[in-house]
Amino acid sequence: MTDNDENLTIEPTPFTRPEASRTGGRSRLGPVPVVIGTVFILLALAAVFMFLARAVKIEISPSPADVAITDGFNYQFGERFLMLSGEYRVKATLAGYETLDRPILVTPEADQTFNFALVKLPGILTIRTDPPVPARVLIDQQNLGATPLTIDPIAPGLHDVSLVSERFLTYDTEIEIDGKRAHQFLDITLEPAWAEVTVNSLPEGAMILVDGESLGETPAIIEMIEGKRQVQLQKDGYKIWQSTIDVIAGRSVEIPTARLIRSDGKVTITTSPEGANVTIGGQYRGQTPLSVELRPGNTYPIMLSRAGFEPVERTVTVQPDQDLVLETTLTPVLGVIRLFVEPGDARLYVDGNLIGTPLPRLELTARNHQIRITKDGYAPFETSVTPQPGRDQQLMVTLRTEEEARVAAIPERITAKGEIELKLILPGSLKMGAGRREPGRRSNEIEKDVQLTRPYYLGVHEVTNAWFTAFAPNHDSGTLGRSLLGAADRPVVNVSWQDAAEFCNWLSEQDGLPPAYEMKNGQWRAVVPMTTGYRLPTEAEWAWAARYAEGSNPTRFPWGDVMPPREVHANYADIAAQNMVPYHIAGYNDTYRGTAPVGSFAANAFGIYDLAGNVSEWIHDFYSMALPSGVLTDPTGPDQGEYHVVRGSNYTHGRFSELRWTFRDYGADARADTGFRIARYLE
Repeated sequence: MTDNDENLTIEPTPFTRPEASRTGGRSRLGPVPVVIGTVFILLALAAVFMFLARAVKIEISPSPADVAITDGFNYQFGERFLMLSGEYRVKATLAGYETLDRPILVTPEADQTFNFALVKLPGILTIRTDPPVPARVLIDQQNLGATPLTIDPIAPGLHDVSLVSERFLTYDTEIEIDGKRAHQFLDITLEPAWAEVTVNSLPEGAMILVDGESLGETPAIIEMIEGKRQVQLQKDGYKIWQSTIDVIAGRSVEIPTARLIRSDGKVTITTSPEGANVTIGGQYRGQTPLSVELRPGNTYPIMLSRAGFEPVERTVTVQPDQDLVLETTLTPVLGVIRLFVEPGDARLYVDGNLIGTPLPRLELTARNHQIRITKDGYAPFETSVTPQPGRDQQLMVTLRTEEEARVAAIPERITAKGEIELKLILPGSLKMGAGRREPGRRSNEIEKDVQLTRPYYLGVHEVTNAWFTAFAPNHDSGTLGRSLLGAADRPVVNVSWQDAAEFCNWLSEQDGLPPAYEMKNGQWRAVVPMTTGYRLPTEAEWAWAARYAEGSNPTRFPWGDVMPPREVHANYADIAAQNMVPYHIAGYNDTYRGTAPVGSFAANAFGIYDLAGNVSEWIHDFYSMALPSGVLTDPTGPDQGEYHVVRGSNYTHGRFSELRWTFRDYGADARADTGFRIARYLE
């Protein structure tokens, strides 16, 4: 190293990466290959879609303005869509129709068609009347308000229209509602339902009452509604004048001048004891106490008579508007009955009053008396006697033995728990069900020939809420609409068949009878053989007591063979229930919207009430539609089943089919229109 080398300075040099060779490493793709690859992939995907897709046709009536398929990929090809298998939604719109939004499931099948129908939107209907008076509007028998009335919305289609007004004739028509929110108008000209009636009297100034409503004083021209009208004229100091006229709408009529007659005097007649027959001037007028009107200024002979008492004659003279009181004490007339009774220690009752042991000589008033003689272990003896004054009568009685008493003791009527009355029904032959050609027949009304051989007792009334709550204090029959169903005298409802069977067993226990039902597999079933305990009536027993009470030629309906009933005889769906049930009997008014007190209508020939109307009734039999073979003797239904028979129309029924005697229903659960009555075998 030289001296010069020692003076050298070493400088750092910046590092630079050598450039890679242009021919070495990975090359980059240009845009053309990328585009070609992408197109190839898309074509491959399209080919796979075309291979897997199914042709689907969507048919919509009427043809919509817009159709869309969502929730998946699809391609429209002409009238069809290419779609992969899976779930989609079809949406379609058309002015005047509800928007269609429905799911579809595309399956692997080759060609598939889905059909849909667009639903019209409701329309608007305005109803007006000429003259413009309020009239109730009934659309399809439903009261919707009073005119003028706009109903929005109203369903498309044909509707029945009725207009009812107190002073105009009922108007009935039909209208076809176009829907699609179109506004339609119905202008109706009402015809008056009245006529002008001229009323005169001598003297004038009499108050005019039409069907009890005061409408003015004579002379007057009164507008009266058509129909039979009771017209009365009243004026102080004169007798009431009355007449019935037949008013025809639009036809004026003049009643002949009414000549009023001065008022009579009045006589009030009382006797001790009461119940004396009163004859005035040889004419029978009634029994005391009695008030009668007599023409003034005359003298009248009055005869008072009562069985067992001496007759009394009186005379009276009355003045105009005078009130007389005639009081008389009757003198009894006595006769003698000589009694010979075996055994001698029996008990004697006269007119329901206990006398004691039979007396050898019985002195009674000369009228009809009821005699009853009883002794434990013997059949009671009953008869009526009328003693004759001045002549003794003899009555010889020998009470029956215990065996004779047993036969004689079969009562026509019995009571369960001392409250629920049952009536003895003697058996007979009947045909259940309806012929295939009978209008309104249901498929379960299979004709059966039945022979009943065992006498049975049947509840005179349906079981009431009062009777049932003695067994189940917390039970509430509830309501239906605005109708309260829980009143004590109404039939119990909202009870299941099992509830009714438990009640029957409880009732049997109260009266010391063997139970008719036993628990098997969690359900009440009939004891086999059937006992004499209280139970539900068999279907044959119910049909015999209901349909054959009037004889061997039963009617189709409880009232006859044609609809509608001409008279009110049972509680059906009437005009009071028209807003509560879908169907009612037009013009029928039994005055009850819900259930009626039991026994509100007349009993049938067997003395049984409400077998038609009020509530339907649970039946003992399991429900079946099996075809019978031969005559059925004392049938009690199948041995097992899921449901039980329900028979009889009820307060919600207004249709032709349901009102027939042969209508059958079934169920198991509690219902607001179904109750029950009890039955039991005689022995």
